[in-house]
Amino acid sequence: MSDLDLYSVKHIKLVTGEEVLAEIIEEDDYDVVMRRALKLQTDIAPDKTRYHSFRTFMTYMDDPETFVILKSPSIVAVTYPMPQMLQQYRMTIEEIENGQDYQQQREAAKVATSMLDELMDKMADNKDEGGDSDSNVIKFPTMH
Repeated sequence: MSDLDLYSVKHIKLVTGEEVLAEIIEEDDYDVVMRRALKLQTDIAPDKTRYHSFRTFMTYMDDPETFVILKSPSIVAVTYPMPQMLQQYRMTIEEIENGQDYQQQREAAKVATSMLDELMDKMADNKDEGGDSDSNVIKFPTMH
């Protein structure tokens, strides 16, 4: 969280009506590169009180190392967030980042990728050993 630059956080209104707060990394005429993107969600309580909360803009995009590229034509308006909103955004980002063990997630992703690579190599070896190249059947080892 220490590398969050609050001066680069912007409040973005999309053509879909969604509102997003995100740290803008880079922008040009066509794309906006951002991270820590949270959409503003408005709900109404049973007593008719309106309240706002933040949700991740895209599912599973709460890792601070994950970037999102937003196409400029999908943006209607951009502004700097109000100080209260910026404070709530910062608190939400801290809560997300402190509640996750990113190193553990990255290690799990590496293991999954390694297993997939191993499976693909075995499939290629099977094909080279005279397996039916037109078959859609993947042969897995039998486990007892």
